[in-house]
Amino acid sequence: MATIRDVSQRAGVSAATVSRVINGTSHVCHDKKLRIEKAIRELNYKRGFTRLSPRLNRNGGIGIVVPELGGPIYASIFQSIEECFRQFGYHIIATSGSNDSSKQKESVEYLLSRRVDAIILCNLDLDDDYLMEIEKRGVPLVILNHYVPELSESCISIDHHSGGRIATQYLLNNGHTQIACISGPQNKAGARARLQGYKDALTSANIEYNNDLVCEGDYLEASGAKAMERILKRKQPFTAVFASNDRMAFGAMQTLRKHGLSVPEDVSLLGFDNWSFNQYITPGITTINIPLKEMASETVQLILQKLSKKPCSVDFVLQPTLVIRDSVQSLAVHS
Repeated sequence: MATIRDVSQRAGVSAATVSRVINGTSHVCHDKKLRIEKAIRELNYKRGFTRLSPRLNRNGGIGIVVPELGGPIYASIFQSIEECFRQFGYHIIATSGSNDSSKQKESVEYLLSRRVDAIILCNLDLDDDYLMEIEKRGVPLVILNHYVPELSESCISIDHHSGGRIATQYLLNNGHTQIACISGPQNKAGARARLQGYKDALTSANIEYNNDLVCEGDYLEASGAKAMERILKRKQPFTAVFASNDRMAFGAMQTLRKHGLSVPEDVSLLGFDNWSFNQYITPGITTINIPLKEMASETVQLILQKLSKKPCSVDFVLQPTLVIRDSVQSLAVHS
């Protein structure tokens, strides 16, 4: 059976420091505390671990709920977060909300019943009152891609509006003034912000917004293909398309090809998310990059801050950037 001395040797600290953490009798710096708690778990030091004070008694599990485990963006976020947390001796318990608010709530309640040390929620459809209720239970909470004013210091997102504006401005800079848009689901704040960025870029260029050039999708490939069909049937001229994510952009490309239109020779196409599959598509889709690794890093930093009660600097809003590939062609080429 492991002893306090075994724990101290594994953590690289004195036995007295281990004892102070176990009994919660005095302050121990954050890094040492994490090393000690990790050693306790690794050595299965039952007696010491059960005597940790409620503030320090952790199980080493971080819960995360995503709309779908198979989604490329969520898979990337999950992988980056897991890699970061493993450095501190934590393990991730992941569950899917299946894009359904009731199932998402069930997933959260399951994680709470497992007494996870903290919960990360990615772009879910849970109402703000329920999110505030979770935080009142005393479980550290981080919300990704959804802003709740009352929980502003628990929300990490990207500037969706800026991303939509950057995308549209790039098309405008390439001479496109008739720009169609396949928006994301308008019940999601991020999708609304991306669409507003598109509208504001048009307004700044003195171009009137045309609702016939806009169609809503659900972020999946099939919805991008169907939205492109609907826009084409409206017989409104356009030379470029801004799709609010890369999966819908890929679906739109298939529809354009079905109608004998080439990208970018006939229609320029720009997406959002920087889906890793983009580099294998011909032509590669110009897109807006979401800084997923930075989002994961800030999420882990914020969770550790909440667990240790030690303030640190966290970027709550991350800036997207343009990634230029081959799917946008300047109209000047044909002038």
